[in-house]
Amino acid sequence: MDHRRPHLSREGTSLKIGGVGAESLAKKYGTPLYVTDVGRVTDRFEEAKAALTARSRDVLISFAYKSNSTIPVVKALARRGAGATIVSVAGIELARKAGVAPGDMVFDGPSKSKEELAAAIAAGVGMINAESVQEARDADSLCRSLGSAGVRLGFRVNFGIRAETHAGLATGGREHKFGVARDEVVRFCEKEGKKLKFVRVAGIHSHIGSQVTDAGVFRRQTEEMIDLAGELESFGFKVEEFNFGGGLGFPYRSADRELPVADYAEATAGVFARSRWGGRARPVFELGRWVVADSTVLLTRVNYVKKSGRVRWALVDAGMNDFIRPALYGAYHEIVPAWTSSAKRSAASYDVAGPVCETTDVFGKARRLGVSLAQGDLLAILDAGAYGSSMSSTYNMRPLAAVAAVQDGRGGLVSRRRF
Repeated sequence: MDHRRPHLSREGTSLKIGGVGAESLAKKYGTPLYVTDVGRVTDRFEEAKAALTARSRDVLISFAYKSNSTIPVVKALARRGAGATIVSVAGIELARKAGVAPGDMVFDGPSKSKEELAAAIAAGVGMINAESVQEARDADSLCRSLGSAGVRLGFRVNFGIRAETHAGLATGGREHKFGVARDEVVRFCEKEGKKLKFVRVAGIHSHIGSQVTDAGVFRRQTEEMIDLAGELESFGFKVEEFNFGGGLGFPYRSADRELPVADYAEATAGVFARSRWGGRARPVFELGRWVVADSTVLLTRVNYVKKSGRVRWALVDAGMNDFIRPALYGAYHEIVPAWTSSAKRSAASYDVAGPVCETTDVFGKARRLGVSLAQGDLLAILDAGAYGSSMSSTYNMRPLAAVAAVQDGRGGLVSRRRF
């Protein structure tokens, strides 16, 4: 394959994922099939961890479970010291199952129900990041009714920092639903924060969006958080945790701009460590996509090849319900042959599409795959590890795709196709 994906290789017409043949996995478990190389996940995690811990002490990488909640993935990361950023009650249960200590769980979300807040309080999560001042009040009253000794709470602060990314991935604009405006956080802490009986305001959280590749944007975010922490300290609050969110961009195309993880670490952990908060507060990073994106491929079988006008279609058995990113964001994902019945080379191009009754159920247009496709051939949609299986649905009454994991040259089924 290429140097960017060392876990992928090719043997004849067959793709290998972590040393395991794609066709053998597809025959054994059926298609569509997500296949994750767990070793690749842990390699990426360790790379990020090394870059961050080289610049700051007491770093916690709180893996974003919404990006990939596959059990072998979250368990492998927990064994390496990862925390868990979760946004639901089910996420709390999964983090427990993975072996994450409650103090290393972060509970996020822009519209938490009281039931969800109560579950997070009862679980003793290390930090609840509130996205409205009313949420802080609700958490306080819930602690009282639950008989809880109290909870640490941070505010997700919207600093109005705009990142150059897809509109659907931006979260830091002042008009977005995410977070609380800086001035509102200051007013609340100055006037009400000390009156809370059970909630201790102890953190600052910021997440400006996904697929960010400008180190300057992350540096500005860090500086804004440091500045706000100083103001809150003047009101008597001890900021114990700086949560920098995630957002580090992943290059889906070979020509995409890539921000080296070392540069990201310098703009966040490095700047933080050199401030007066370095060594006094814990820096937290909610990385998700960057860790898992290239670990996973979606294997899909060609049902039919046909021509409509000038377009040659490769109609496959995976649909937008299995992998929605191309339909939802216009996201590009490389598609390669995973096994073909013929090794004959071809310059033919294909529009690769699925069985869902939507015109947008297309994974790629005018893709030159290097071979002449036939019914029964196997294709791989690459870099599907982030927001692939985690965003899938049963739309069109289609069962969820099966999921397999490979590690150390062996593969096993994680979950079967199911409704």
